[in-house]
Amino acid sequence: MDKQNNPGEKYQDMGKRLKNIRNTLDYTLDRVYKETGISRSYISEFERGRKLVTSKYLKFLIDSHNVNLNFIFSGKGEMFISHQERQPELYDFGKFDAEIKDLLLHITHIPNAMYEVLGHFSEYKMRKADLIKQALITLNR
Repeated sequence: MDKQNNPGEKYQDMGKRLKNIRNTLDYTLDRVYKETGISRSYISEFERGRKLVTSKYLKFLIDSHNVNLNFIFSGKGEMFISHQERQPELYDFGKFDAEIKDLLLHITHIPNAMYEVLGHFSEYKMRKADLIKQALITLNR
């Protein structure tokens, strides 16, 4: 079974990079928890490749430590980037909350992230078609 079909290994390479970043920053799981509110066990799941990293954790790494999002998702480029290299926020998402705004901004610049999110979205749409249909009916009333 390959990594794409085995959920226990699907994000393993990204997880190794996340752990490498944390170790480079000299952060313990406890310190990350204290600064982000994300549980130690959940961070460990990211680092073992068992869960896709959350946008909240990505935002923390980018905003607090200038971590290069392209490095996280693809392993390409430097681990850290300067403030000058960071892309300014170009979009007004109005009613969307900050977490979604950040996620959308980042995935527009990193094709691997965009395809991963779109893949999860398509899978969710197929599994939850009835729920989505009902929500749309309710919204259109």
